[in-house]
Amino acid sequence: MNGLKKIAAASSFGILPFLAGWMAMPAHAADAYPSRTISLVLPFSAGNGADIYTRRRAVPLSQALGQQIVIENRPGAGGVGAVKLVAAAPPDGYTLLLAGAGMPISQALFTPPPYDMLKSFVPVSSISGNDVVLLVKSTSAYTKLNDFIQAAREKKKGLMVGISQLGTTQHMAAELFKLRTGTDFTIVPFRTAAMLTTALMAGDVDLAFEFVAPTLSMMNNGQLRALAIGAAKRSPILPQVPTATEQGVPDYAVASWGMVVAPAGTPESIVARLNTEIQKVLQDPQFIRQIQESGARVLGESPQEARQMMASEVARWKEVIGAAGISLK
Repeated sequence: MNGLKKIAAASSFGILPFLAGWMAMPAHAADAYPSRTISLVLPFSAGNGADIYTRRRAVPLSQALGQQIVIENRPGAGGVGAVKLVAAAPPDGYTLLLAGAGMPISQALFTPPPYDMLKSFVPVSSISGNDVVLLVKSTSAYTKLNDFIQAAREKKKGLMVGISQLGTTQHMAAELFKLRTGTDFTIVPFRTAAMLTTALMAGDVDLAFEFVAPTLSMMNNGQLRALAIGAAKRSPILPQVPTATEQGVPDYAVASWGMVVAPAGTPESIVARLNTEIQKVLQDPQFIRQIQESGARVLGESPQEARQMMASEVARWKEVIGAAGISLK
């Protein structure tokens, strides 16, 4: 009886709940993250360059984490399906998304927005970026960016500017350029970068907004000339090409990018662990060289920096799309 009284007294002071929690601790401790397979969802098809590159980087990351990373391709619908799938997943670090620059654009383009990147996800780390360049054919009369800006102010809609598809980063780069320079021109969309550069060299368009990666070889062999790079600073790949900002275009830096994100509510300890291991993979000299040779650049940021980047992209494309009067329903 005295033993029962002591147990009852202990319970009234909360000691039994403490003991119950303490007894359960070994089970939780054994389940240290990660303890099982991690799914990384890609919003594009298997077999393309981005898919192959991601699968290669997943191998050393799997080794560092001690668990397999399974790549799950979810193409279609502009990546909306992939975004919604991961947003609805348990916030336990076992379902991740490779987000891209097109997702904040889609969020701003559609009414109502199909998702909210800042509310639905916690950024883990940016991976790599591919800057936009403003290109003309090698024989163009536009030898400096200001030549093109002056022509755009004079000719307005008579100037033809090519991009790869509507609603893309390249499209937004053109619209942002209009906004920052007070110019106007006719935007001509093409289905692929190859079709765009062919039209540019043929003189069908006066200038193109395209990424460094698919056009680097044509710049190096003299077929195309870059008037400016849309980056915060000059690229080590194209050190001779001045930035648009250097040439008087304020606040102009546009790039595609990849970023690993997790569902909102994922514990900070898990986000920190993932970030630490991703940073190690990104610092591999061979990987850095491969990325630079492809025309891209390694990013790699803390979760806080990645979130700032995401917030900046969401706000900027909302401003640009609103100013351009573009909306999809």
